Amino acid sequence: MQRVFALVGPTAVGKSAVAVELAQLLGAEIVSCDSMQVYRHMRILTQAPTHGQRTQVQHHLIDCIEPTSDFSVGEFRKMAAPIIDQILARGRRALIVGGTGLYLKALTEGLCDAPPADVRVREQLWSECQGVGSETLHNRLQSIDQVAASRIHPNDARRIIRALEVYTLTGKPISSWWRQASAELLHGQVMVIGITRTRAALYERINARLLEMIYEHGVINEVRELLRLPLSRTARQVHGLADIEQYLTGKMSLKDTVAIWQQRVRQYA
Repeated sequence: MQRVFALVGPTAVGKSAVAVELAQLLGAEIVSCDSMQVYRHMRILTQAPTHGQRTQVQHHLIDCIEPTSDFSVGEFRKMAAPIIDQILARGRRALIVGGTGLYLKALTEGLCDAPPADVRVREQLWSECQGVGSETLHNRLQSIDQVAASRIHPNDARRIIRALEVYTLTGKPISSWWRQASAELLHGQVMVIGITRTRAALYERINARLLEMIYEHGVINEVRELLRLPLSRTARQVHGLADIEQYLTGKMSLKDTVAIWQQRVRQYA
C-alpha cells in the first residue's frame, strides 16, 4: 500500500488548498518541502498555509526556523526524514508538498558528497554575483558544466554559486558529484502527483495573488519588520523581499515594484 505521496506544481498553482483536501482523503500529514516556508515571520511573503488549513491537517516544517539562520537542503533532509518516519510509525500517510524540487530530490535521490562550503570562495562569488548578476555566472557554469547549467535556472543564484564553488575547490563539475550521490532515501516509495494550469491562467493567478499580498494582506509591513533583523543570506532569497526593499528605501515606486515582482514570479513559475 502506498504510504508516501508528493504533491508538486509551480508557484501559485494552488498546492496548499489541494494538499489539505488530498491529505484528508488519504489520512495523511503534510510535510512541507518549501525552502522559504520553513522560516518564521514570512507567512505572507511565502504564502504559507493559513491557520485554518493548518488546523484541518497536521503540517510539518512550516514556520520553524528563524530568518536570521541559513537553511540548506542538507538540513532539510536531516529534519524531514525522521518526521516522515514518525508519521508512518503512527500508522498515517505522509504527503510531501512544496515547490522546491531540490528538496524533494534530496529525499528521493539522496545528496551528493561534494565538499562543504568554503567561506572565502563563496563570499567572492556572492560579491561577483551582486556586481554582474546571476545570469553572467550561469553562463560561466554553462562553459564548465553543461549538465548542471541545464538543471539550474539562470536566476537561481544560490545553486549557481554552489556549483561554481565546488568546481573551484575540486576542479570537478558538481554534476560529477551528483552521479556519486549517497544512497537514495525514499526511492520507489513516493507517488508523485503533479498539478498545473494553463500558462495564461497561472500568470493571472500570480498577478492577482501579489496584488492581494500588497493591498489586502499587509506584505509591505511584514517586509518592513523583517528588514529590522539581520537576515541570513538564504532567507534573503525569498521572492519579493528585495523588490519591496527597493520601494521602502525610496528607490522604486510602488507601481514599478508590483510590476517587477510580478514579472519575476512569472519567470520563476
